[in-house]
Amino acid sequence: MIIRNMQMPQLDPKTHPIEIFSGPADGRRHPMVMVLHGNFGLGPTFGPLILDFAKRLSGIGYVVAAPRYYPDAEPHFSDDQPERHVPVLAAAIADVAERPDADPDQLGLVGFSLGAAIAMSFIGANAPGRSKVLVDFFGPLPANIKSGSGHFPPTAIFHNRLDTAVGFEHSLNLCRMLPDALEVRFSGFTESNPPYHHVFDPVGYAQKSSDDDARRWVVQHLPPLKQ
Repeated sequence: MIIRNMQMPQLDPKTHPIEIFSGPADGRRHPMVMVLHGNFGLGPTFGPLILDFAKRLSGIGYVVAAPRYYPDAEPHFSDDQPERHVPVLAAAIADVAERPDADPDQLGLVGFSLGAAIAMSFIGANAPGRSKVLVDFFGPLPANIKSGSGHFPPTAIFHNRLDTAVGFEHSLNLCRMLPDALEVRFSGFTESNPPYHHVFDPVGYAQKSSDDDARRWVVQHLPPLKQ
């Protein structure tokens, strides 16, 4: 794993770190996947799960990056504005695309909670085809996404029906607005994980099932290079 810093003048002069998991060292360019955390950041308990997901993706043939949106390691639970983090994601993509082992034309996005909303906001604002695959873990639906819903790539959605932090209807509404011809996977779980039933229990069925299915979705729609 490589940790680099990106200067973000379009936001402020502070530095936003990005953790990069290299692809195979075979001299070729590999698909790149951005893994985006929620407003809980990458600290315990869920940060290590997200980074483990990124590491395992890199192990099957991807260059994977996990950018941080905040200048500190603290959770920012009141942050519900995905659009303001889109420049960080765009800068992270540009940064990773300069790597000799990354293919900038083969991009996938995996987002958790606010991170999923950031990914959706990025997709909605960019030309169709920029991202080849999206995985949405219990993300809130951005307010202005409807106009960009036709830009979405094949999309997998994982959400808890009992979620009180980001209601299950966010994912239902996303499914309703996506084009009928688009390949979509929607997995709803019913898991009691108090107090908010939002993120999945780290050792529960929903976590393992969605983790496995999300990786399969990425492989299906953004295949790694053949060995």
